[in-house]
Amino acid sequence: MIAIGLAVHVLMLVGIVQTSTNSMLTDDETKNLTSLNLDSLDSRNVDVFRQLLNQETLIRMTLVKNVHALMKDMLTLQEKLTAAENRISKIDTSTDHEISKLKEEVKLLKTENDILKNNSVHVKADIDLLNENLTDVSNTLTDVKIEVRYLSITLFNINSNSRETTKMLQRQNASIENLKSDIAENDQKQSAALLELGKQHMIVIDDIRNTTRTLNADLDQYKTDQWRLSASVSSLELFRNNQTNTKCVLFLDQKQEVAFTAAVTSSSTTWNSGTLIFNVVITNAGNGYNPSTGVFTSPIGGTYVFYVSAVEYSKQYLRIDIVLNSVSKVRAIGVDSASYQTGTNMVVLELQKGDSVWVKHSYGKGYYSENVPLITLSGFRIL
Repeated sequence: MIAIGLAVHVLMLVGIVQTSTNSMLTDDETKNLTSLNLDSLDSRNVDVFRQLLNQETLIRMTLVKNVHALMKDMLTLQEKLTAAENRISKIDTSTDHEISKLKEEVKLLKTENDILKNNSVHVKADIDLLNENLTDVSNTLTDVKIEVRYLSITLFNINSNSRETTKMLQRQNASIENLKSDIAENDQKQSAALLELGKQHMIVIDDIRNTTRTLNADLDQYKTDQWRLSASVSSLELFRNNQTNTKCVLFLDQKQEVAFTAAVTSSSTTWNSGTLIFNVVITNAGNGYNPSTGVFTSPIGGTYVFYVSAVEYSKQYLRIDIVLNSVSKVRAIGVDSASYQTGTNMVVLELQKGDSVWVKHSYGKGYYSENVPLITLSGFRIL
């Protein structure tokens, strides 16, 4: 009888568990913790809620399986209890040992029942967690909607900026077209200007050719003048010799020969003032010329001839004077119409003993010479 009562209690427990499980899953009056009003959701999020409902369905199916397994275990227990009752009915008396075994089995059954209850609690906790996750998903969807609105506004602004950019590009294209037309017009003008420059270039070339011919003629004239000057110097020397021979008796003190030639063998691009010093002495009879100062001092009185030759430096213009006691007597010019123009001049001066003659700067800058000198100063006494 005790075993029968125990079996009845176990069956009642199974019925309670089954009833509790059915009420959690299928009872219309019991509140479904995962039920949601789908009509209130946005149509764009239906798929998400469908997936959540499918997960809830899977959880319910798992619970049903667990309940069925529990019921199967309970049926097995019931079968065992029936077998025990049959054994009890067959055996009128049982030993205390068998009763203790039955008690232990009952304890085991209670333990299994407690485990099942704990499992039910865990399942309920999982359902609550799902509800919380669903709430989080709803909040996330709300945030997503806000982000979508923000992106829509941003897209509208981008479209506005795109239209403005298109207008700017159209304006830039118009400007480019204007620039192209301006460039074409400037090209035409430049072409005309180049043609005009070509004509002017030909004119300049013709002028240079004419100038070259003129310079060659001047050079020939210069050579002729040099030859004439040499002839004049020879004549003057012959005249001086004749005068010396004529007056040798009356003027014994004037038999002293005075003649010099000094030169410059280097160039200068900066000389622009003072005395031109001919520092290289070629001849200095009578020692009247001082190469340190560039000054000739007459050792005796008489009639002297002085000749100077200078070359200007690369179109820089040069003008020099032959000076007697600080008074300019004659001038030589190297013009700047072409490079390295030569200026020459000659003068006959009456000098007293101690008078000074030199060459000074008048205008321009620099001079040109070589190792074989191009710049010279010569002087000699004829009477």
